[in-house]
Amino acid sequence: MKYHELIKDFLKESDRNSILDWIANNPFLDDDENQKKGFASTYKKDELPDWLNSFKDEKYNIYNFIGFFTFVGGFIEPHTDHDLFSYVKRKIDPSFIIGFPETIVYYADVCENMVGGNLIVDDKEITPVTNSAVYLEKNKVHSVTEVKSFDRERIVLVCEKYFLIESYYNKLVTPIHRYG
Repeated sequence: MKYHELIKDFLKESDRNSILDWIANNPFLDDDENQKKGFASTYKKDELPDWLNSFKDEKYNIYNFIGFFTFVGGFIEPHTDHDLFSYVKRKIDPSFIIGFPETIVYYADVCENMVGGNLIVDDKEITPVTNSAVYLEKNKVHSVTEVKSFDRERIVLVCEKYFLIESYYNKLVTPIHRYG
């Protein structure tokens, strides 16, 4: 696996279609302030639906997925991925021991006529295509340029992969499903 490289044909078509259906029909799908609509779902390794098994890695035992649609005007400021880390510290226990995740950004559906919406990592601009993915190491700052136009919304699934030691792994009650 290489970081910051676009990997095409990432999933088999049946898994891609399951992800598209899961995101489009998710009961937790909600609007955010940056022209996106999304949700988050967290699973322990043995709870993953079969069609998410391609995201498994022997080094990790917790998987936090953020599914979203991006609309015209949508962008993401420079940031590091740590959605579950922040949630656990704010909502469960501030003393909970959890590190930052490695991330896979999976592009389930990308309009071939989309202008903007490129991933920026280390001053490198990556133009996504349907059924492609990019791996990001822990604590990697990245951003997404503004979407200027398209013929259909982009559908993305971000997978944050965490490793929790056994005592904290057992304390985390999953699955966890959240809006936005």
